[in-house]
Amino acid sequence: MFYLISAIITSALILIIFKVFEKWKIDNLVAITVNYLVAAGLGLWLCSDTADFASVLQQPWIYISLFAGVMLMMTFLIYGTSVQKAGLAITSVAGKMSVVIPVLLGLIWFNETAGWGKIVGISLAMIAFWLAFRKKESGAKRTIYFYLPVLLFFGNGLNDSLLKIAEKNYITNDFIFFLATAFTVSLVIGIMLSGVKYVRTKKVPDGRSILAGILLGVLNWYSTYFFLVGMRHFEVSLFVPVFNISVVVIAALAGLFFFKQHLKPINWVGIAIAVGAIVLMSL
Repeated sequence: MFYLISAIITSALILIIFKVFEKWKIDNLVAITVNYLVAAGLGLWLCSDTADFASVLQQPWIYISLFAGVMLMMTFLIYGTSVQKAGLAITSVAGKMSVVIPVLLGLIWFNETAGWGKIVGISLAMIAFWLAFRKKESGAKRTIYFYLPVLLFFGNGLNDSLLKIAEKNYITNDFIFFLATAFTVSLVIGIMLSGVKYVRTKKVPDGRSILAGILLGVLNWYSTYFFLVGMRHFEVSLFVPVFNISVVVIAALAGLFFFKQHLKPINWVGIAIAVGAIVLMSL
């Protein structure tokens, strides 16, 4: 139970802290880059006794890890912007409903059983997706509100699918090594983007953004670690829906009570349907 609760809390805190970044004027790119420095460092340290770093380019999962690293960086940038522009509740729904994509992958690619729960859950997910994002806005604000969560949905779904493919076909007992490698790639991408930004703006990273990135990196790594360890102690069909639903609910309530992000009744209906869809897809 400790790992389940810890995974839920650390994952929800990642969403909440992005909203706090907006209030404190934290540079998202700097914080996310430092986050991957911390996360990659923790991962490499944890696997230092078992991993053969010299042979990393010969690992069967190296190409997936490289692609996953690029996608992780891009998706995390979208996560932060979506939380700040579209809100905690909508972003959490988009992130957790992306489970539709790896579920479909399992049905099509890995010939997993297509029970009634998965079929109904996927159908409800599409309805929930539409209802949760309905908002009467216009112009650029409407575009940001809608497209950021949609990009997050597909980006996060692709990330989860890459991890599923790697775990099914290439990874044996070196998942931490795989993840640390992906985080290192994300770090390199972040450094490159930060370099481009510095050339354009001549703005030096500030201390607050660096400290925020350290905190984010610790949360990011341990949310992943607690999630992976937790799945060893629970049945996946129980762990995943409880985890996803809890993060969505906590994020929605935090947005409502702490950040005064009021949703329309139809959005709450969409979130409720999303919770039901997550449960059904796990059956």
